[in-house]
Amino acid sequence: MTTFAGIKRAGPPQAVQKLRENFYMIQVALAETPSADWKRLFYDAQQSPPADFPPRAVEISGAVLRFRSEAASVEAKLTWIDRWIERANQKEAALGGRLDEERRRRREEMAREQHELAELNARWSKL
Repeated sequence: MTTFAGIKRAGPPQAVQKLRENFYMIQVALAETPSADWKRLFYDAQQSPPADFPPRAVEISGAVLRFRSEAASVEAKLTWIDRWIERANQKEAALGGRLDEERRRRREEMAREQHELAELNARWSKL
């Protein structure tokens, strides 16, 4: 039996850029970087979205989701995103242990990369 918890939001939405009057780039942090399979499942989960929030309106880059929105509609769009995240997690869990193993390997690789970056930054800190 798997103990898959899935991808989760790591906090509230943050406005990161003003695009025009009352229209912003919004960013939502995720607890971990999703796999390519999970991203595909996330986009596949976008069934019957509202006209102002079409499929692929959410960009996934690393452990961050980004979308454009008027301030007044962020809460509604976040509700849709939470629904899509939950559906993607359910579909991924149904695929079983293969993805769990991939996630473990990805976490190990990310830890190695972070260690390498920290070593480089320490070495360059006096430059």
